[in-house]
Amino acid sequence: MFFLFLLLVALIPLVIGISIVKMFKGNKLSKILFLFLLLASLWQVDVSVLFAHHNLSREAIDFLFRLFRIGSIMVSPTLFFVAFIIYQEEHANFRNSKWNYLMNKKVVIFYYICSFAVYLIGWSHKGIHSYRLIEPANAPAFHFPVYGSLSWVFQANVLLFIISIVVCIRICTRISHSALRSFLFYFIISTAVGYAIGILNMLPDAMLLPSAVSVLLFAISILILSNKMHLQRVNDVNNQLDQNRDFLSKVIDLNPNYIYAKDQHGRYSLVNESFATLYGMDKKEIIGKTDFDVHVNKERAFEIYQVDQSVLAEQKEITVPEEIFINRFGKEKWLQSTKIPIKTKDSTILLGVSTDITEHKQHEKELNHQANHDVLTGLPNRRLLNENLTNILKPADTKAALMLIDLDRFKYINDTLGHDVGDLLLIEVSKRLKQFIDEMKLENANVYRLGGDEFTLLFPYRYPKEVTDIAKSLLEQFDREFILGEQEFFISPSIGISTYPEDGCDAKTLMKNADTAMYYVKEREKNGFQLFTKEMNRDIYRKMMIEKELRTALELGEFELHYQPLMDIHTKKICGMEALIRWNNKNLGPVSPTEFIPIAEETGMIIRIGEWVLRTACEQNIRWQKTKYPPLKVGINISIRQLLDKNFVRKAAAIIKDSGLSPAYIDLEITESIAMYDPTLMIDKLKEIKAIGVSVSMDDFGTGYSSLSYLKKYPLDTLKIDRSFVSGITFHEDNKAIVNSIISMAKHLGIHVTAEGVEDEEEIRFLEQSQCDTIQGYAISRPLCGKEFERKFLMERAE
Repeated sequence: MFFLFLLLVALIPLVIGISIVKMFKGNKLSKILFLFLLLASLWQVDVSVLFAHHNLSREAIDFLFRLFRIGSIMVSPTLFFVAFIIYQEEHANFRNSKWNYLMNKKVVIFYYICSFAVYLIGWSHKGIHSYRLIEPANAPAFHFPVYGSLSWVFQANVLLFIISIVVCIRICTRISHSALRSFLFYFIISTAVGYAIGILNMLPDAMLLPSAVSVLLFAISILILSNKMHLQRVNDVNNQLDQNRDFLSKVIDLNPNYIYAKDQHGRYSLVNESFATLYGMDKKEIIGKTDFDVHVNKERAFEIYQVDQSVLAEQKEITVPEEIFINRFGKEKWLQSTKIPIKTKDSTILLGVSTDITEHKQHEKELNHQANHDVLTGLPNRRLLNENLTNILKPADTKAALMLIDLDRFKYINDTLGHDVGDLLLIEVSKRLKQFIDEMKLENANVYRLGGDEFTLLFPYRYPKEVTDIAKSLLEQFDREFILGEQEFFISPSIGISTYPEDGCDAKTLMKNADTAMYYVKEREKNGFQLFTKEMNRDIYRKMMIEKELRTALELGEFELHYQPLMDIHTKKICGMEALIRWNNKNLGPVSPTEFIPIAEETGMIIRIGEWVLRTACEQNIRWQKTKYPPLKVGINISIRQLLDKNFVRKAAAIIKDSGLSPAYIDLEITESIAMYDPTLMIDKLKEIKAIGVSVSMDDFGTGYSSLSYLKKYPLDTLKIDRSFVSGITFHEDNKAIVNSIISMAKHLGIHVTAEGVEDEEEIRFLEQSQCDTIQGYAISRPLCGKEFERKFLMERAE
């Protein structure tokens, strides 16, 4: 029975060792301590076998005793191993130390080899020779080992244990971690005491009982020391956690983002300073409360609660791109929030991080405003017009009108007075248009600036008459002057109108048709309005085709010059001719100059065409002169676009020189439209033209903008009276008066006079009596091609 009792004692260190491994979650130190206690258990089993003479044979006792002696022998290197493990944890304190030569794996292995050699010697008769049975009077009998001639090796192992104790004590003094230092110190003491007690087993009188005391001392002291170290470590961890919590709390408070955590019931468990400031509250006021307690808007609080519960239920992170927040003081902010479910041991919490995107939203709003509004006037632009137009057309029963407004002669104001004045005028126009909408009380109406001097008015209507009434009222708005500083400006609009659904079912078509109607007004009287009609599309299409074909007409040689003769009204002889351009296109057929010349002006192609006319007329005239025909002066029309070309005079001079024709036989014909431009500029330009030796005529006089104050300053040689005054001159008294006035005025200014459009003998007689100089018209001849003109007029004169 005593044998079994001692075996139970041997289990105590083993059980404690397992507990320590679990306590320290299997770290290195706990495993070595488990090995130490396992060896202590084996030591106790070794001693217990010697009391089993009633239970086991002598041979079995001998085998088991020799086998389990490994426990007592290996305790010594394991003590050193414990010190080595602690030394490794504190290795930084032993850097460049002489202890590095002793405390390393090689020494530990060597130590175990030496102890194992002692254990092997114990299997020989020289180590343990025999056993003798000792039967005390008042104690259980036991076998006592009799050691052989090599028994000194067992004393040497005791010496190794003492060396281990000394080394461990020295190591202990260098350990900085208080828990490890305290553990190692008391572990050394308790192990030394226990080992000293265990050595008493070598004395027969001790009856092998000291080993049990020694093993129990090992087990209990290690258990106490381990618990103490574990408790200290737990406290250290808790202190560290507290420090980390404080540190994290400060870091979170310093974070400008709004950080918070809520439990499953929506109660706040964590908020940072930014979050508390957002709500205008103290952190302590928010903790433990829900959104229903801290939010002003309870509907918003309920929305937040639903989103939070969804995140917790689905266990899925979400990001709310943008949400508006209003605190108790009415301050508004835009937030972008991320909500993350985090599982804990007992429940799931919601971590939220919100970023203030108010500035971003404001910037976005500004960019959106800039993208949809005109920078100069602040009016909605084309992009917003397209969007609003699409939206207004969605209801099936909608009727809407689109007015495209273009300012007449705005380019002239912009070019002559400068862009600053032009911009100010556009701003004033935009104000007047907005005021017009307010005064007319047009519901759901808006005015847009499309760019340049183009504006658009969009409004729904019920009856067709409303559209024309609004257009008339809009025109009246421009009857009043625009005042910029101390200057007054009058400007008129050309308004094109398209209506939905009559003129189109989509924004693009309505815009195109309004544009067509506006150009229809522009090309005619200006300062008016026009509703779109389908016939206009045909006109626009022809205009587009003319423009397209006009671009290749020169290269394809489609132009031709015709010549109309001028007759001296007194001598009745041909004294000159006018070169008139004709165009015969392969697709369009003959195209009137009244159609293609304005388009050439608009597109700038008139520059090249005008150069061709000048060159061709000069070359034709010099050829006729070289053929020995009587020389005639040729009149060549010059457009205002050519005059405004800064290189015109230089290029004209070069063309005339290259042709070889004397400038005296060239008359450049200009129109009264030059009066629309800076008179000083025009006078200087005409003087430059005169300087190359050509004469200058004013064509179609009386229909344009000329005044006597300008006319007397222009260096003109001839006035050509427009055919509209000559036609019916014999029975229209007004025309007679006008023609007589023009001739009289020209004579006083020393200017030659030519009458255009003369068609009969009566008109010739009247003009002759009125002292007109030359005439031109069907009464003499229609315009003829070069060959016909040569045959009919030049050959006859040559004869």
